[in-house]
Amino acid sequence: MSFNTDISSKLESSRNTLRKIARNDNTEFSKQSILNDMEKFVKMVNTMDETVLVPSRLMNLPQEGDDDPFSMFAMLNDLKTELLWAGDIEEQGDRARRVSDLSDNESDTSSAAGDSGIEGEDERESAVRAAAACRRHLRGLRHSLRQLTAAAAHLTRTYQEEVGAPV
Repeated sequence: MSFNTDISSKLESSRNTLRKIARNDNTEFSKQSILNDMEKFVKMVNTMDETVLVPSRLMNLPQEGDDDPFSMFAMLNDLKTELLWAGDIEEQGDRARRVSDLSDNESDTSSAAGDSGIEGEDERESAVRAAAACRRHLRGLRHSLRQLTAAAAHLTRTYQEEVGAPV
């Protein structure tokens, strides 16, 4: 019974942490924590939303390469919402595309069967492989969050410079 209680309290603590991030409450994380990167991303997108009061004006901003500022604005907001609230990404249809599908197809095939795909591999070896895969994906997620945070900051600065919004 205490095991279930411990898991329930940890799960509730995680939910509360994500709620705090969404509300921008003060939270403390290690600088290397994925939660720190998530918090920075959410705060930067919120700052972008507060700055870009008229999103349609983004359509008049100059494009940098293939980057349409209005589409970037919408994508960053969609990702923030998905990160904080969305359940199953597939429910959102064509609006969101899972980038991870391209790299996860091979690992999902073996994990869908409930084993690692290696005959005779015990649970410990399977757990070690799963932990290594999780660490690799966390590093990739951390890197992606940092790039997306920088994109939101850039879009905010560009809007402020072009539209004359206060800095």
